[in-house]
This record gives sequence, C-alpha cells and structure tokens, in this order.
Amino acid sequence: MLASWNMRKLLAIIVLGLLINTNLLAEEYSNSWKMDINCKQGKWEWYESAFVVNVENNEFSLGPFNRWEDKNIKFKGKIEGNKIKISESKTFKDGWQGNINYSGEFINDKEAILEGKTSWTPPWKCNGKFFKVDRPPHLTPLKYLSEATEEIIKFTSYNPGIPLTIINGSYVNSPVEVSGNLILPKEGKNLPVVVTVHSSGGPSEFTDITQSWRNDFKNQLLKNNIGIFEIDNFTSRGTKETASNQGKVSINAGELDALVAYKILDKHPRVNAKKLGITGLSRGGNAANMAVEKKFSDVILGEENYYQASLPMASDCFNVAFDKPTPTPAKILFLLGGADDYTLAKFCVAYAEKMKKAGGNVEVIVKEGWHHDFYNDAPASNCSNCVHFNKCEIYAPQGWVMNDEGFIHEKQSDIFKEAFKMDLKKWREKFEKASTKPGASNKLYRKLYTKMYKKCGERGTTTGGDRGKETVEIAVPFFVKALK
Repeated sequence: MLASWNMRKLLAIIVLGLLINTNLLAEEYSNSWKMDINCKQGKWEWYESAFVVNVENNEFSLGPFNRWEDKNIKFKGKIEGNKIKISESKTFKDGWQGNINYSGEFINDKEAILEGKTSWTPPWKCNGKFFKVDRPPHLTPLKYLSEATEEIIKFTSYNPGIPLTIINGSYVNSPVEVSGNLILPKEGKNLPVVVTVHSSGGPSEFTDITQSWRNDFKNQLLKNNIGIFEIDNFTSRGTKETASNQGKVSINAGELDALVAYKILDKHPRVNAKKLGITGLSRGGNAANMAVEKKFSDVILGEENYYQASLPMASDCFNVAFDKPTPTPAKILFLLGGADDYTLAKFCVAYAEKMKKAGGNVEVIVKEGWHHDFYNDAPASNCSNCVHFNKCEIYAPQGWVMNDEGFIHEKQSDIFKEAFKMDLKKWREKFEKASTKPGASNKLYRKLYTKMYKKCGERGTTTGGDRGKETVEIAVPFFVKALK
C-alpha cells in the first residue's frame, strides 16, 4: 500500500508529466500511463487498451471513440488515496448501451491492479492493470501531425474478383468509387508519400484507440517531409471488416486500389509519384506485396512507373503468391511475426527468396515472439472469430500458387480435383465469362471462398502484442531512406 506522500508524488508526476507543456508532451511524453483490461465470458474475450494523457484533479477521461462495432466508448477514472476506479461505457451495434466498472489499488508508485465486471447478463469478468510506461502514447496531436493538411480524395477503382481479371484487364467492367485521406506536411511540393492499406479489420484501424502507434508513425514521416495516403478499401464495397468473412471483398482489391491511387497521386500538385511507398498489415500487407509485382503494376501503371518502396507486414504468402514472381525495382522489406498463427511467416520467408532469385531488392525481418496484428496496443489474445486457412497446408505444403495469368496454377489441378471436387479449367472459364459483367467476378470469388472455407477454413487465432514502438522504429527509417 502506498504511503500518502508517495501517492501525492505519483499524482504530481502524472499531472506535471502530462499537463505542463502540451507541445513538449506531444514530442517527448516524459511520463505516460496505460491501462490494459481483459474481459472474459466462457470462451469469448476481448482487450481494451488505452493511454491516459490527461489527469486533472485526480481524475482522467478518454473518449468518446469507436472500436469495431462499438460506438461512443468512454473511460472515466478517479484516484483516491491509493485506490483507483475506472468506468467504461459503450454503445453496441444494435443501439444497446452497457458499462463496466473496474476498481483496484496501487501496489507501488508505478502500477495498480484492476478487477471488474460488466453490467449485462451473463456478466463478463474483467481484470487488468493501470501502469506507468516508458514510451509515448501519441494519442494527442503531435507537432507535425497537428500542423499537417488533410484532404479526402474520392476516385474510381474496381472490383477485381481474382488476379486473373487484373492481369487480363477485364477489371474495368466493375467500377467502384473508393476514397483515401491524404495527409501532407503543411508546406512543400514534390513530396514523397506512403500509401497505407488497412487489414481485414477495416478502415476503423486508422483511428482505433488500440493502434496509437499510427500517430507516431505519421508524425515522424511528416517530420521528414513524407506524406501519408490512407485508403478505405471496404466502405464503398459495403462492409466494415472482413476478419470474420474474407469473402466479402476480394483479397486483391487492396493492391488494385493502391495502383489506381498511384495515378491519382501522380496528378496531385504537391506529390511526387516517383517517390511513393506502400505498407499495410495482413490484407494490407498482401496489397503492399502485390502492388510491387510487375504482373499487376505494369498493367495499371506501365513498366516505367512503380512504387519505390514496399513494407508488407504479416503478409499472407500462403494464399497470395505467384509460382514465378516478377518484382518491380522497388525496395521491399517484409516485417513478419515469428509467432504469427494467422499468416505464417515461413511462407513469406520462402516467397522472398523466390523474389530475390527473380532479381528483387528484398529483405526480411522475422521478429521472434511477435503475433499477428503485432503493433496493436493490446497484449496478445485470442481472436475467436478470425478466419484463417492454415488447415489447407495439408493439401498444399508450399502454399497455393498462381500462374502468370493470375489463376490457380495448373500443377495444382489434381489437388483441387481430389480434395475440393473442382475442375480448375471450368472455374477459369467461369471467371473469364464473369469478368465481362459488372460485379459478376466478385460474386464468383465469394462462391470460391465459401467452397474453400468449408474444406479447410477455421476460426481462432492470436492477435495483438503491443509492439507499436518497435514497428515505428523499423518502418520510419525504411521509408525515409528509400524515398529520399
């Protein structure tokens, strides 16, 4: 139990460290506090993680903010003596409101242990901690980010269905309007830009409270006169997320949007399209990887135009890979988690070697112990509804591979015939026919996805890990060096 003088010292540290100078805080955060809360009910669980950046009169609050399907999430906390109380309220998808109350005691001047439960029935039991951290939360506006200009740009992209329709050019039969948020330094022209593609969690990732690393990433890029273009792949395609059903949106929509966005940015008066980079995690990592594949890039941009740098993170190289990759001259860095059970690192390690042999400028970093969605502020936990296809490895130990035309390779025809009762030649004919009609290719893609899922799809992976700081330390220098 803390002595009263020690508690006063704690509060003084919080208040002084967090409130004295907003600009200094934004740059340095000499003191910051974080709360991690885990709630369970049966086999279900979720984490809430948030940084406390404003303490006044022994009280603090966070929100409102949205996360996944929950709206107007708010945290309110109060410190009395050595005790702390935190309440959380949220509005769910159906409009129902609920709250959770946590309480606990400080075990020293750096940490309090929390317990609590939900207001709904059956109740969820929660536990966690409120603790001092030695890294920046980056939830308040940072210097360069707060000074930056922002512009929502809408542009015409397409629903590709499968890679075949991109490579043969028939994707143009299924137009769709998408949008992106262009963030540029307050001054300057001829600027490099990093295009960011979200994962299956959807565009809410760009503002999700559990991904506070993004503000640091963007702020440091802007400090180096590099802009950011965040693309929303899902909203105009009628969904908010695909983690629970990857068939909702073509897995190839991300790179097609990014390649079309290259042409849009090329026309912007302040952007130098010859200095564009691209990144993303999972689905976004697939987009970053495939956007620097010549079979795609040359069709959309021509051989003379291409992304200069690509940072695919936790990319899926089991389901998304060519038998014979042909990388553009881009500088490419795969950032992978050694403990990732969602998109296994070994397949991208092997694919990177094939890219190198094909002349690609490729490096790989595998971080041991890192899980999928490693930069999320929340500790690693089970994502019970997340779909993966790891069981398919028993049929294709090296992964599914595409031929140069962008369809499942002929050498895997027997696998599909025996395991999935599918005639690949007939399916290819179906896709070629569907590609001539608006939306038909995408519908056929969903049928293919459903058929594959029934045979070897599963739910349940590990996500999170609180590695945002380390991610920024890798990503920012990579793009600064590659795009300058």
